[in-house]
Amino acid sequence: MSEVSSSGDVEAVRYSRTQLLIILITPLLVLVASTALYFSGLMLPDETSNKGILLTPVLSVTDLGYPEVVIGTERHWTLIQLSPTCADSCSERLYEQRQMHIALSKLESRIERVLLTQTPLAQDEVVQYPRLQVRTLATDDLSAELLSRIPAADLADDIVFVADPFGNIMLYFTNAHDYRAQISDLKKLLKLSTIG
Repeated sequence: MSEVSSSGDVEAVRYSRTQLLIILITPLLVLVASTALYFSGLMLPDETSNKGILLTPVLSVTDLGYPEVVIGTERHWTLIQLSPTCADSCSERLYEQRQMHIALSKLESRIERVLLTQTPLAQDEVVQYPRLQVRTLATDDLSAELLSRIPAADLADDIVFVADPFGNIMLYFTNAHDYRAQISDLKKLLKLSTIG
């Protein structure tokens, strides 16, 4: 009788150990499988919901000649229009950016607009865009990293970079992206962001 009982105890202990082993190994298997799927690229979506061009990894505003960002109490997202020479297409882009900024309504206060150019703006343009910051672009301000990662055609296209309050540039828009596409992306970013 005691042999049967001890044999039953041994079986119960083995069963318990097997269950414990399964419970301990399952999270490890899930972690290994998910890591393998992520790095292999399998099961990643081909399409994204953004309209602009994502930069992965991100660039920094220092790649545009800005100093390092000092985080203060005023945290804004920044739309930086790069127009080395500000002619007609640049003026049209400035107007579009102003209208898009206004259309963001209650989110408008979370965004600043900057123009990087080598061309001084005429006085009537300065008056027309009162909330626009104009920064002088030097020829060597653009970093080699930025020049190697962004096509020259895009750089000549009055592109608009989107920088977060920490100075990370993760997205940009070309002239192919109208103001609706920009508003769509910016609303998503600002909705998901707890900063700025």
